[in-house]
Amino acid sequence: MRFLYWIISIPLAVLIAVFAVSNRALVTISLWPLPFEVDLPLFLPIMVALLIGLGIGFAFEWLLQGKHRRAARRMDSELKRIKTDDPTPHTDQKAIGHS
Repeated sequence: MRFLYWIISIPLAVLIAVFAVSNRALVTISLWPLPFEVDLPLFLPIMVALLIGLGIGFAFEWLLQGKHRRAARRMDSELKRIKTDDPTPHTDQKAIGHS
């Protein structure tokens, strides 16, 4: 699994670096109702927008999966309770009705 991580992350890091180097031209970012203007390299607003979208997607998915995580926790605690409440030993017992 560690090998797969490196196979994916190294080319991805190279692609991000190439994208950043090739998009260094300055762009002016202005927030219309505010009087502020900022000159930034082109890759910076694009990367920030991608990270914001990624964060929103992760948060949305985390919220959707909450009921499944809650059910798994509930089942896990129920299983632990059943295991601790079970006083019968697990040995071979004679079948009922046979002597």
